[in-house]
Amino acid sequence: MNLEKLKAIQEELSRKVVLEDMFSLDEVRYVVGVDQAFLNDEVISCAVKFTFPELERVDEAVGVEKVDFPYIPTFLMFREGEPAVKVVRKVVEEKTVILVDGSGIAHPRKCGLATYIAISVGKPAVGITKKKLYGEVVKEDGLTKLKDGERTIGYVLKTCKRCNPIYISPGSYISPETSLRIVEMCLRGYKLPEPIRMAHNLAGEVKKSLLSNLKA
Repeated sequence: MNLEKLKAIQEELSRKVVLEDMFSLDEVRYVVGVDQAFLNDEVISCAVKFTFPELERVDEAVGVEKVDFPYIPTFLMFREGEPAVKVVRKVVEEKTVILVDGSGIAHPRKCGLATYIAISVGKPAVGITKKKLYGEVVKEDGLTKLKDGERTIGYVLKTCKRCNPIYISPGSYISPETSLRIVEMCLRGYKLPEPIRMAHNLAGEVKKSLLSNLKA
């Protein structure tokens, strides 16, 4: 496996990133949460769609397929990207923002899973992670920012009293500021924004069902 070649692909994709809002916050009609789980050599990909800002659950899609790319940190787009894109395409429509359990531009090569999904689907995507992958945490203007030199590449947000913060960065077609605002508006008292939390739960349910079938 030629990691240098894969890095070059990521760097090429990163040059396509647009950190301007494709549409304004008040134009957003839907948000789609994306998460995945693994069972042996299969990836379970889930996308759950909600109205915005009401967060009424209106649609979902699930895909299960084999993967042969190994788990390598900072290269998840090559393992999880295409399966995620397939389920997102089934539910996405105009004026939709995609929330991804994975990095956006807060990534060593400015091209995390959320960036891959945004560019592949042609819709705004926001990356949310539980751990910092890249960037310097700086408190500035009353906010906790992720910085790359002088550039703001995302935000750090403590979403509940007893939980560690989450790390938010745009994938593409959305600004860091609007990314933060949408995540804040999708919180319902839990660590993760509701669309991702529900996609995570759905992936867990599908995995449990598949395990039961294997044991039957």
